[in-house]
Amino acid sequence: MKKRFTILLFLFPFLAFPQTIVTLEQCQQWAIQQSSANVQKELNAQLLKVKLDDAASHMFPSLEINGRVSYQSQVPQLPIAIEGVDILARDHYGVYLDFQQVLYAGNKLQYGRNYERMMNKSEIDRLNLSINELKERIISIYLNLLILDKQILLLSSVENTINEQLAQLRKLLESGVVYGNTVAHLELEALKIEQQKGELASTKESLIASLSIITAKDLHGATFEVPEVPNIQRNNKSSRLEFSIFEYGKKGLDYQRKFYLANSLPNFTFFASGGYGRPSFNFFSNKFDWSYIVGIKFNVPVIAWVETVGVGNIINLQKKILESQERDFEKSNQVAIEEKWNEIQKIENLIVLDKQITEKYKSITETSKIQLLNGIITAYDFIKQQNDELQSLINQEVHLMQLLKAKFEFLALKGEL
Repeated sequence: MKKRFTILLFLFPFLAFPQTIVTLEQCQQWAIQQSSANVQKELNAQLLKVKLDDAASHMFPSLEINGRVSYQSQVPQLPIAIEGVDILARDHYGVYLDFQQVLYAGNKLQYGRNYERMMNKSEIDRLNLSINELKERIISIYLNLLILDKQILLLSSVENTINEQLAQLRKLLESGVVYGNTVAHLELEALKIEQQKGELASTKESLIASLSIITAKDLHGATFEVPEVPNIQRNNKSSRLEFSIFEYGKKGLDYQRKFYLANSLPNFTFFASGGYGRPSFNFFSNKFDWSYIVGIKFNVPVIAWVETVGVGNIINLQKKILESQERDFEKSNQVAIEEKWNEIQKIENLIVLDKQITEKYKSITETSKIQLLNGIITAYDFIKQQNDELQSLINQEVHLMQLLKAKFEFLALKGEL
C-alpha cells in the first residue's frame, strides 16, 4: 500500500480559498502549459512548413511579362538588294510572356527539405530539454514544500508535548515540588519552537508563491499530495534527448553535404516564351507579328566540384566533432547515472537506520517525561532529549524526500522523467 500524507498550506489573510488536492503531475502540466518552450514548439511547427516551402522555392515555376522598346544605330543588311525584302527597321518593340520550370536540380529539393526536417526535430528536442528542466525545478520546489510542512508538523507535535509538560509542572510549582527555573526553561523552549515555526512558515509561503507564478495557478489553500516513489531499475540504458539531438545533427549534416554536392550535378529546365512585337523571329520582316519558342535547357557545372568537395570536407569534419561530443556526453551521462544510483542506495540505508534511531529516541523521551516530573533530570536535560528526538524525526523525513528527489533525478538522467 502506497504511503501518502498531505500538507495544508496557509491561507492568505482575509481571503478564503477552496481546498483542492494538487499533485506533482498537475503542477508540472500547468507549468509546461505556461512555459515559453511549449509556445515555441507550436511556432516551430509553423516555421517548418515555411522553411519546407522555401527549400522548394527553386522548383517553383516562374512566369514573367517582359517588354522592350529600343532603337539601334545599325541593323543587319544583305550585301545586295533583293526584291520583296525590306530594309530592317531600327526601332524595335515587343511584349513577351516568359515561362520556366525546373525539371531536375540534382535532388536539392529532397536534400534541402530533409535537412530542414532534421534541424526542426533537433530544435523541438532542445525545447523538450527546457521543459524537462522545468519539470525538475517543479519537483525540487514541490518536495521542499513537503519537507518544510513536515518540519512544521513535527515542531507542533513537540510544542504540544512541551505544553502538556508545562501544564503539569506549573501545578507542581504551585505545590512547591519543582523550582521556577524548570518552568522557565520549558517556556523559553516553547517560544523558540514558535519562532522556528514562523520562519519555516515564511519560507514555505515564499515557495508557494513561486510555484503559483510558475504554474499560473493560485495554490494558496491547496492540499499537496506526496507523489508515489518512482519505480527504478539499474541498467545502463539511457534515452536522454541529447542523443536524439546528436543524431538529428549528424543526419542534418549528411543532407547538407548532399545538398552542396548536388550543385555539381546537371540541371534541366523547361522554358517557353511567346509574345508580339517587331521584329519577330523572322528578321527579314518589318511587320509586327506573333512568335514563340519552347524547349529544354540544361547546364552541367564543370569547375563547381572543387567548391562542393571543399564544403563536403568541412561538413565531414563537423560530423566527426559532433560524434566526439556525443561520446563524451554518453560517458558523463553513464557516470552520473552510476553516481545517482549509489546515492539512492546510501539514502535507503540511512532511512533504515533512521527508523531504528527514531524508535530509540521515542522510548528515551517517554522515560524522560516521567523523570522530569519526578525531578530526576533537569528541564535542560529534557529539552535536549526532546530536541534529539525531533532532529531524528526531521532527519528521517528529509531522507525520505531526498530519496524521492534522487529517484526523480535518476529518471531524468536516463531520459525517463
